[in-house]
Parts: sequence; structure tokens; C-alpha cells
Amino acid sequence: MKKWFPRNLCSGLILGAVFASAAVSAADSGSATAAKKKLGKVVVTAQAEQESAHPSSQVVNREALDNQQVTDLDDLVRYIPGVSVSEIGRFGANGFNIRGLDGDRVAMTVDGLSMGETLDPASYQAYDFFRSTRGGLDIDALKSVEIIKGADSIAAGSGGLSGAVMFVTKDPADYLAAQGDDTFFSLKTGYASDADEALLSATLANRTGAWESLLVLTQRNSHELEVQGKGENITGGAREIADPLDAESTNALFKLYFYADPVHRLGLVAETYRANSQLNNLSRVDASYLTRTTDDDNERDRLGVNYQWLAESRWFDVFDWHYDYQNSYNSGYTLMLFKSTTCPQGVSPCYRSEDRHYEQDTHSTRVKFSKNITGNALEQELIYGLGAEQREVSYASIDTRYLGTSNTASLVEIDPDFVPETAVTHWHGFVRDQISPLNSPWTFNAGARVDSYAYSPEFNPQYQDASNTVGDVNFTQATWQLGANYQFTAQQHLAVQLGTGFRAPSTENLYYAPVTSVGIDASSGAEVVLWDSVANPDLKAEESLNKELRYGFANHRVQINAAIFHDDYNNFIETQTLTRLNDTVFQSCSRGTCTNATGDTYTMPVNSGEVVVKGFEIDGQWNLDRNLALRFAYSYNDGEKKNGDPLLSIVPHSGVVGIEYQPNDRRWAASVSMTRSGSKQADDVVVTAADGSQTQGAAFLTDAFTLFDLQGRYQITPALKMTFGLYNITDEQYWRWQRVQFVTEGAGGARGGVTGDGINRYAEPGRNFKASVSYRF
Repeated sequence: MKKWFPRNLCSGLILGAVFASAAVSAADSGSATAAKKKLGKVVVTAQAEQESAHPSSQVVNREALDNQQVTDLDDLVRYIPGVSVSEIGRFGANGFNIRGLDGDRVAMTVDGLSMGETLDPASYQAYDFFRSTRGGLDIDALKSVEIIKGADSIAAGSGGLSGAVMFVTKDPADYLAAQGDDTFFSLKTGYASDADEALLSATLANRTGAWESLLVLTQRNSHELEVQGKGENITGGAREIADPLDAESTNALFKLYFYADPVHRLGLVAETYRANSQLNNLSRVDASYLTRTTDDDNERDRLGVNYQWLAESRWFDVFDWHYDYQNSYNSGYTLMLFKSTTCPQGVSPCYRSEDRHYEQDTHSTRVKFSKNITGNALEQELIYGLGAEQREVSYASIDTRYLGTSNTASLVEIDPDFVPETAVTHWHGFVRDQISPLNSPWTFNAGARVDSYAYSPEFNPQYQDASNTVGDVNFTQATWQLGANYQFTAQQHLAVQLGTGFRAPSTENLYYAPVTSVGIDASSGAEVVLWDSVANPDLKAEESLNKELRYGFANHRVQINAAIFHDDYNNFIETQTLTRLNDTVFQSCSRGTCTNATGDTYTMPVNSGEVVVKGFEIDGQWNLDRNLALRFAYSYNDGEKKNGDPLLSIVPHSGVVGIEYQPNDRRWAASVSMTRSGSKQADDVVVTAADGSQTQGAAFLTDAFTLFDLQGRYQITPALKMTFGLYNITDEQYWRWQRVQFVTEGAGGARGGVTGDGINRYAEPGRNFKASVSYRF
């Protein structure tokens, strides 16, 4: 059930902040004459937010987000080969794919706070009733995004198996003059044709005496993606165009800081995100399912306090403390009109609804100490800290059958829970040190982290365990990082990195609802509880070892970074079919027919073994002259399991080449980019069964494609800026692997799938454009 108090408390605080900030700004507007600091120009601010010591860490600052017209997560990584967004259709983005791993295996944090975990049982994916993501955020509330390629659990914690994406929200100082009272206010409006999206965003920042405040409000309204399908507006699995969709989202971010004196700062943050989408699921309509509509919510609330002390003491220079409460809520409501003999009172067709939701409540506190040490022989940048987190998860599913086509509920059933209500207690401690010997070309970094988890599930009428495989689970995980950088000339350096990452088992991994049945021991006639699918209390954390060698060259005209990497993953969690009681013959009977089987066959999540991913990456920029710059990037990944099967989640290799022109007055700029992606072949999706037989692990493959984009911006006046972009200029029809990987062939209906040319509705948009205008008052 939704928890009223915390969610509405957060929203109420932000609403109150609208009036508080507006009042302060109005009182101060007459005297605010100091020059405004443009957020987009403060590149140093974004660099200061870098949390990782990994050499393959990249920070995307606010200026880049604006200039590249980033409106969602897909846009964020559009020009970053080796990183893509994992999409799950109706329920949107489900995190990122970095170096071939995706989902919860890639960490996601907001201001250092984990965004939670997914709930996405594979056996229910085909029905598409519910798939829980990790909570939402809005790009316009962000100051910077750090993308880490490679294991780094020291910076990101659980999930930093192959990489991490760390979001940093805006601060008042990003918009205000360096000193003195000041006020900033801006409005931004935009439009994107690919999903008919309209955007309106407002930012208000103020400093009055010792107080700083920030309020960012963003509203988006959109429709279905205008994919390259050319078919008619039909129903069923052969439908080639996207199903009709209405979507909207609202995001509010409020921050308030009080500077007691130059070294003490106390802060408050409140953030709320609301997204709703309503879909007319025409592609799943068939002879039995006459209509199917959906109404889904994705919500995230955060309320936190923080304190910073610039102590410059013997033990630390800076002390940071954060406490955050976060609530993530995902719901999926599906209403179907279907013909069936199971309709209440025999009135067919009848309405049937599926209402499911997953909620995560998190309380987190973290302390971090930073110290710069300069001695006669060494310089050190030391960071260490502790953290504790309490997370509670809950799930509910309610099925309702209506009398015919009326709104009279005839039958209401509370389904068994996918997972039990579970309390997860987590604490961690870490230390990281960067050491630079004076007058030496060497720089070293080393770090270590320890995490401890305790899971405590609760039983209730909606979650039972006849198999006795569910219970409390505890485990501890240690990770480390070692790196060295050698600057062998003023322009060239070589870096080597060794590091480990981990992912703690999710609540779904540990406790996905056991299913049992009753069989008869053929020799004794006694009833025996048979396992169909059960939990595994002995799961270990997934682990990774990242080995990387990176070369860099930089002078006033050319910058090049190239890396080769080899990542080993252990204890991969997968569901396998197992057998117990191998010497016992069991008899089962159905409709008067009895059969005998030896052993009890069941499914269970297990740590299945090893995976290896290796690859090559290069990126750089060449300043042809002071006005013209060429940039390029390329990524190639190859992964396979221990049995030699390819890793299905590996995204095809891709590269980007772009050229940008900006005149001396810097009032405008224009760029052209070319993106090239490889194909997914049958050899890339081979799946080998236990008996050695091989099948194709995906129904559809993807061809190589080439895209051309044009982007531009114009600073019409010091306060007025316009950006414009034309994408997929050649109007190419193409598919991305991360969208079609799980698409199945079939007749549509309840289990989905495509027939005929129905795969076209999973194509990407054709030629499309984006435009935005911002004005700074």
C-alpha cells in the first residue's frame, strides 16, 4: 500500500519552497546587481563532482547536457560508445548497459544515494503486466553525470560490477555570483518530435545573507515513439506502428543551505518525481482479448539533510554528512476486456484488471572525510568514510473480475506476492588514497571497501514457504582497487588499473515466491511436498575483476585516450533446472491419469559460474583550428560464458565521429555527427543446453546502421539561448539490440510477440528534430 505521510510530506515541503524561494527572490530582486554565473560555463564544478578514481571515468557536465539536447537517459549516452540504456518496453528504461552487463549489475546513484533495485521476474516478462524499474529522475534537475566504465564498488557500492552511473543534482551556487546577495531565474521550453514531447522547466536560485536556495520545476508531456513502422493502424501482433500512449512527468528539486560561518554549512534537500503513462495496447488485442489498456506510475521521493565542515584539521580537511529518506514506487494497472468461460456468472466478454505495485523505502546515512597531505616526499589525497542503510521492500498484486462490461466488481483476488516484505540492513566502510611522489612521473591510487548485508523476510497470508527454503540471510563482501599512472612525457601517460566490483543478490534473487505441489511416493504411498521453484538462501554476491591498460596523449590540439580491458565475472546469478531425491519415484495424477517420474525436478537461482568480457575503447578530440574541432569515439566488447556461449547482453560495437564549428565570438555553434553500429549475428546469440544441443537465444537479430545528426545552438542575447537538432537525417530504419533482445515471435494476445512485420514497431524513430529556448531573467 502507498505510504501517505512520507510521500506527501516531501511534496508539501517542495510546494512550500516554491513560495518561500519566490518571496526571498522578490525581496532581493531590487538589489541583486552582481553578475550571474552561467552553469553551463562552469566546467570545473562538474569535474569536482567526480567520485571515482577509475581511469575510465567520464563526467558529462551541464553545458554538455544542454548543448546535446539531452532530454532522457537515451540522449545522455547517445554519443558514448560502450554505454547504452536497457529498455523494457511498456515500463521504460531499466538502467544502463556498460561493457555488456545491464540491469542491477550497473550501479545507479543520485547524490551518492543508491536508486534501489528492480523486480522483474523472467517468467512474467512475456505477459508485460508489471516490471519494476529503479525509480525516476529528470535530466533538467542534474548538474553532472559521472559514467564509470569498469568495476568500481568503492565509489558506487553494490551494482558497480561492470560500471556505474552517478547523477549529481544542481546546487544554488551553480547559478549565483561567487559572493554577495544574488538572484537567478530562468525559463526553458522545448519540443521533441520523436515522441511529440513538450517541455517546460523553471529554475530559481537565491542567496540572501547566509542563506542559499534553489528550486527546479520540470513538466514533460509526450506520446508514443514515432517509430519507423510503415503499417496501418491495425490490432494484433502484426501491428507495425507503436501503440498509442499518453505520458506525463513532473519533477521538483528544492535545496536550502545555511552558512553558519565560512566553514560550516547545513543543508536540506527535497526531491519528488511523478511519471504516469497510459497505453492503448493494440498490439496485444486478439480474438480473446478484445481490448487492453494500461495505467502505470513511476514515483520517487527524497528528503534529506546534510552538513559540511571545512575543518582543515590534522585528520581531515573536509567532513561531509548526509542523511536521506527515499521512497520509490512503481505500479502497473492493466484492464482487459476478454472472452472467457471464466467470466463471473457466465457473462462474457467481461472486464478483468491486474493491479500490481512494488515499493522500496530507504533510510541512509553516510559520512565522508577528505584530507590532502603534503610532505617532503609525497602528496596524498585521502578519502575515507562509513555508511549505513535500512531498506524495506513490499509488493502487492490484486486481480479483479467485473460483471460483464460494467464497473461492478464480482470477484477480487489478492495474488501471492512475488517477494515477501523484507527488511535489508546494510553498512559499509571505505578508504581510498591517491599518492603522488614529488618530482616523480608516477601517481598511485589504492582503495578498499567492506559491505555487510542482512536480509530479514516476513511471512504473511500472501507469502508462504512450504519448501522451507526462505529465511534470514547475511553476508559480507570486500572489494579493492589498485592503479598506477606513469607520465613519461609532458603529453603522454600510461595507466594501469586493477579493481574488483560486486552486486549483492536482490530481494527477487533471494526470495522470489517458492512454488510447491504434493506428490505421492510410489513405494510407500506417502504424500511428499515437491519443489517446482524454490529460493536459494546460499547465494553469494556476484563479483568482478577489472584489468585495464589505458594510454593518453594530450597537447594544445590533440587529445587521445585508448584502453584495452579484460573483465572476469564470478558467481553470476541465473535460474537453473535441478533435481533432488534422485532415487525416489513419485506419482502424480491429473484428471484420472497418473504418471510416474524419478526425482523431483525444480528451478532455483544459483551462482552459475564465470563470464569473461574483453574489449577495446578509444576516444579523443582534434582541434583543427581555434574554431573547428573533430571528436571521435569507438567501443568494442566481446563476452562469453564458461561453456563458450556468447553473452547475450553484449551490445554490438559502435563508433561516433563528429565535427563542430564555433566562431570567434562564441555566440553560436553547429556540429555534425555520424554514428555507426555493428550488427548482431546468429553466432552472437547461441545458447547451449545441458545436453549439448544449441538454439538461438533471440528471435530477432539487428543489422548494422549508420546515423547522421545535426545540432546547433545560438546565443541570441546574453539572456536568450536557442538550441536545435535534426536527428537521423537520412531517415534510416534501424533497430537497437537492447530493444529487440527479448522480443518473441507469436500471435500476440496475452503473451505478446510479433507476427508478420510486427517487429517494425520496435524500430527507432526516423528523421526527427528537437528544439528548445531558454531565457535567463
